[in-house]
Amino acid sequence: MRSREHQLTADERRRNASGTSTKFIFNPEEPTVYPSSLPGFFPTLQRCMCRMEPFDLPTLNGLHLVEGLCDGVFLGAEALAGFPSLQTLPHTALLGPHGVNVHGSESRNKSMIIHIENEHEQRKTEDIANEMIGRRTFVGWPFLQEGMVSAVSDSLFKYEKVSIIPGRPPRVISNPHSTQGLGHWKSKAEKIEYFYSKRCGVITGSIDVLLHVRPLKGLKRLDTGAFVKDYESAENETEQAVQMTVSEIVSEDPRFLEKDPPPLSEEFPEGSKVFFLGEHAYGVAAQVSTTTLDTLSVILAFFPSEKAENEKFKNIVVNRMSSRYFPSFKAADMVGLSGRAISKITSSFMVITSDGQKNNLGLSLKFEAKGLKVIDYSRKDGRYWEFSEKAVDLIREYKEKYPEVMRTLDRGGDAMLKSSDVFSSSDADAKVKEVRSWLTSKGIRDFEPVSLFCDQLKKDTVREIEVFADKLNAAKSPAAIKKAMVKGIPRQAVLKPSHAVYRLQNQHFALGDRVTMVQDSGGVPLSIKGVVIGMNAKSMDVVWDASFMSGTSLGDRCSQYRGSTVEFTSCLNLSNPQFVASTNPKEPTQQRPSVPFKPRFGPHPGIQSPPGQQAVAGFRPATQGAPVHIMSNPNRGRGSFVNGRGGSSTNGRGGHHMNGRDGPLAIAHAPHDAIVDADVPEPAAHAPDHHVNGARGKPRGGFGPRGFNGPPGPPRGGFPGGFRGRGGFTSNGDRGRGGPLRGGYRGRGRGNFAPAVA
Repeated sequence: MRSREHQLTADERRRNASGTSTKFIFNPEEPTVYPSSLPGFFPTLQRCMCRMEPFDLPTLNGLHLVEGLCDGVFLGAEALAGFPSLQTLPHTALLGPHGVNVHGSESRNKSMIIHIENEHEQRKTEDIANEMIGRRTFVGWPFLQEGMVSAVSDSLFKYEKVSIIPGRPPRVISNPHSTQGLGHWKSKAEKIEYFYSKRCGVITGSIDVLLHVRPLKGLKRLDTGAFVKDYESAENETEQAVQMTVSEIVSEDPRFLEKDPPPLSEEFPEGSKVFFLGEHAYGVAAQVSTTTLDTLSVILAFFPSEKAENEKFKNIVVNRMSSRYFPSFKAADMVGLSGRAISKITSSFMVITSDGQKNNLGLSLKFEAKGLKVIDYSRKDGRYWEFSEKAVDLIREYKEKYPEVMRTLDRGGDAMLKSSDVFSSSDADAKVKEVRSWLTSKGIRDFEPVSLFCDQLKKDTVREIEVFADKLNAAKSPAAIKKAMVKGIPRQAVLKPSHAVYRLQNQHFALGDRVTMVQDSGGVPLSIKGVVIGMNAKSMDVVWDASFMSGTSLGDRCSQYRGSTVEFTSCLNLSNPQFVASTNPKEPTQQRPSVPFKPRFGPHPGIQSPPGQQAVAGFRPATQGAPVHIMSNPNRGRGSFVNGRGGSSTNGRGGHHMNGRDGPLAIAHAPHDAIVDADVPEPAAHAPDHHVNGARGKPRGGFGPRGFNGPPGPPRGGFPGGFRGRGGFTSNGDRGRGGPLRGGYRGRGRGNFAPAVA
């Protein structure tokens, strides 16, 4: 830059120089207006709640830094939460060769191997179960993670706590493993032992007892305001060896400490912002007025027409969405086409004109390889494609308009058709262009392909929602806001923004739902309203009623600064109220959904297979066994009767010779029938060597190269016959890299034998 600095102006040099550091401090007083730092791009902040001050780095003022750890630091087993330590389990260490595999290959040098001392080695499994089931433990040593022990198992039984008699404490019951469960348990134990040994360099010893642990998810807020620990369900249960778990730790993680319910005056101070969850004003923004020991009073502020507006937004989406979808075979019957024709015409159907130009005459409603669908026209449910009523009507109209195109769809082969193959008239190219123009007029080129694993609204529907929201906002004024005070309600009847992530679990959403932002962290302003326009697996896309600083266009699906992708727990569903609470302090009940919200789009299996069993057809996971070598034949070897390059030689290359190369016991000429039931080949005369251009005289496969007129040399295998593979005789006729099914006795393999001579 120094060679270019002379071209900069004084202002540009000042801009590039280091300036004074600035400290931003929260200002709880009256907000100020902060002008835009880049007009035309960044908006002016109308309510700026911070002030700026120059910041200078502090100086030591004669002090000096002390190297090393401070006095009283916690180390080893007393280390703070998040700092791993080997000292949490009793162990010994020894330097020696072990073959630890961390980066894909085993270590050839010595490694420091840790040997775990099993404190539960001499204990009975039933005693361990009585002590640990229902109590917390820490797994993942040395990176400890808390979990709850739900069961204990050994090689024969699984121990669980079950309440047999109502009102009595639960007892530990042992259930024997099934026939498949015995092998399943053993494989789990061996897998855990192998992982620690080869990957971590930790010798766990014999694993006789496994703990079934449900990991800690986080804290869950109760209706009383208390925070308790929340553990995973049985589906996310993990198994761990009992000697690799830690029962107690010294330093607790402060993020996951359970808390008693705080007083209302402390949890809801006067003037704090909340959301009302009562039946008649659900989701309305409110402000805390006063609190007592058990109840609080709030002031609501809302527009009276908001409830009716929510229904209008929902109706816009319902009227624009296709409600009925038909499987591809059903759609084919409805339009009078075959399944092959439907598959072709709904994807890409390329036709080449006389000038060599490719023309797509397909409807482009599905993209199998790319995993895309077209909104309101196609989707994939399981293994089958489905098409909406709009798509069926479009295909039927296409067929009536250009039946010549439909008649060519059932032709075999993957080659592209020429225009003359589709249209028999002399102006075939003109007809192809006419079809393309007709497809363009139907809006085919404006279709919106989206991922199979999401659900979205079309752009014109989103645009209509924005126009309607702008119309409502323009008609509203601050004078139309209605205020009301609600007194004596329990804490369950209001939602604090910081509690949204705990209380709004399992909330369900659908396209077109009216939502409001109830989380005070993030880029979306608090209490702003919007409409759901897209659903993903763990989030949703919302177009909001007003633009804001961190808003996006959601990939050009909405106006700039109007859209954002948010989590399910950050919004309250106004179209489908699911957390309606009672305002009676004597009966503080609250409605709460219990079914987890897990939206599933695209070709997911409907039913997950049990552990150890194959998934349903079309959804088989990748094999987790040994790596597959693409270019190797598993039925090929070097020295076996089944798939070797010869007979039972020592090193596998040849007949019965010790070095395995062209053994003297190879049979030069023998009928095929003579060796079908043979176990040991009979000795035969060793044929003389023949050399052509200095090559080895005994050609591979029993036949000489082209131009070689001499008698065929002895093969490199132990058996004669018509099998062409790279080995000896196979009793079941497996042809390896070639067999009698491909070209008779023509051999190109190593270890083939001379054919029978008439």
